Amino acid sequence: MSTDTTERALRVLGRLQARPGWTATELAHDLGVTTRTVRRDIDRLRQLGYAVEADRGAGGGYWLARGRAVPPLLFTEDEAVAVGVGLQRTAALATGADAESAVRALVKLDAALPAPLRDRLRELRSAVSHTGTASAGVPPDVLTRIAGAIRARTRLRFGYPPTRSADALVNRRVEPYRLGAADRGWYLSAFDLDRDDWRLFRLDRMSEVTASTLGYRPRPDQPDPVERLGNQPADTYPCTAVVRIEAPLERLAALFGPYRGRLSAIDEHTTELRTGTDHAEYVPGWLADLPVPYTVIGDERVRSAFEAAGRRMLAAVNPLP
Repeated sequence: MSTDTTERALRVLGRLQARPGWTATELAHDLGVTTRTVRRDIDRLRQLGYAVEADRGAGGGYWLARGRAVPPLLFTEDEAVAVGVGLQRTAALATGADAESAVRALVKLDAALPAPLRDRLRELRSAVSHTGTASAGVPPDVLTRIAGAIRARTRLRFGYPPTRSADALVNRRVEPYRLGAADRGWYLSAFDLDRDDWRLFRLDRMSEVTASTLGYRPRPDQPDPVERLGNQPADTYPCTAVVRIEAPLERLAALFGPYRGRLSAIDEHTTELRTGTDHAEYVPGWLADLPVPYTVIGDERVRSAFEAAGRRMLAAVNPLP
């Protein structure tokens, strides 16, 4: 069964689960297909083990039989990618029982998916490094397309703004190597053919991503994308958080992991954190679990974000009468 056919059959299943009594004409109109296609999709669902019954009378339609065993849940591509990425992130970043549970769930997810979708999800998992929870949404088909190009070693073409504030897009040709999921979003580590250098690209700023038929040979000087994400200069972002932390650098380096490059020692007892961000309002959440005292020095947008977060927290424990 092709991916398009599977997607459509799952959409039929979703409608039958939402309410019984859909006629073939109603389903065809809702899905934008013919009634003959709807009947084929119903037959496919039956072949998969779903008990779809029908009443051929004037007021009849299709419905899922009650009291019958329902096969394991089938995922659409978007759902499978979301679940798979979430489980991989937990397996990579969590510890103990949570990480073990995520690995077991990934094995079960693999077993439950159709072969084409399972292969695409495996490609994505093998191409991603996790350092945090990506806050910027990226369409699943873009993620799987880039992951497929990484595995096949084929070039990518896409439009990309030359600066953060630019509206116009510049065509880029790259050799893709690795995807990175960080707290600020999804990134692609790639060799930029026009600039003859390694670059990190934000996926939410890329447009019209197209895989080329041209292949490439792996370059021996491929940088570590996790290290590069952790060492991006603060001044490349709209906001810069500067925080004085009352703890030695050695202690904080382990807590900050791949972001330890943003730390610098003030003295043997005090450390400065300097990091850039697109969203000042996210910084209070990043530092909420830091187990040592700290002072937010700047910038003003980051200080304002902490003040707003503090007011919300105080209001949560001291609500107004």
